Amino acid sequence: MDLALAPAVNEPAASPSRAEISPDASLLSPEIASRLAQLSILSRRMADARRRGRRKNRRPGAGVELLDTRPYVVGDDPRRIAWSAYARLERLVVRLAADEAPLRLALVLDTSASMRFGAPTKLRQATRIAAGLAAVALSGEDRVAAVASSSREIESMRAGGGRAGMAKLFGMLDGLGAAGETDLSAAATAATHAAGGRALCVILGDLLDPKGALAGARAARERGHEVTIVEVLDPFEIDPPELDDLDLEDDETGEIVVMPAHGARAAYLEALAEHRARVDEGAAELGAPVLRVSTAEPFDVVIGDALAAGLLRGGGLQ
Repeated sequence: MDLALAPAVNEPAASPSRAEISPDASLLSPEIASRLAQLSILSRRMADARRRGRRKNRRPGAGVELLDTRPYVVGDDPRRIAWSAYARLERLVVRLAADEAPLRLALVLDTSASMRFGAPTKLRQATRIAAGLAAVALSGEDRVAAVASSSREIESMRAGGGRAGMAKLFGMLDGLGAAGETDLSAAATAATHAAGGRALCVILGDLLDPKGALAGARAARERGHEVTIVEVLDPFEIDPPELDDLDLEDDETGEIVVMPAHGARAAYLEALAEHRARVDEGAAELGAPVLRVSTAEPFDVVIGDALAAGLLRGGGLQ
């Protein structure tokens, strides 16, 4: 049981005063639909390039305008290696060119049993964030694919666009349930097929994967995707009460973890911080930014802050 997490970083700004969203609200409910509509309006107010269905992405692309370089990671096209820079630096870097093709967005959601914890559940928050990102991308004439994965099954929707694609995607996300164990590495292969090519792959889950929190990110990166990781946790998991003498059950395996009589909370928080540090280190090696989210945060505020940080510009959060 890979427990871990300390106070969240990259927290969005405080939500404006407005009606609370009920924990079990459907993506198709008026309260959620109105907020998704506002995100669509926000996207249409972005750069002119978005309205034409094009944007300049800072990533290894087919464009000719050189923007920058970054360290080479597994999955990068070897043709983009800057050999002249290698001669100077003695390390591999790739050229970041302006790629003006429409964005392909591949949403990968962890639907394992641990995601059913909380109110709203971690899965409900993850689907809301995924729906918000999709609303923004589809309003910009981009294409969105989705994969939901656990050890029990993989459900996928191929890349689509427009109102019809949005309705189909929201229906899929709204019907997801949490069961089984985590298997995000298998989801990466499905995401490649669903996206129809290289994409910005956004992985949403609690990162409590016994096979390794970054297994899905590594698999996606090896297939050439840009990757952003969204960690979704319940406030109880981030800042728990005293845990002394409690028995905790792993939702995915049924394993019972007996907490010590003294110092359980401090030990948990230490393990959480170590887990996050390992995730951050591994994600940095993959060139994958990590966005940390609580289920208590309004999903549309999370999306607004992520967009301001450059989540859909390619190359992840800036």
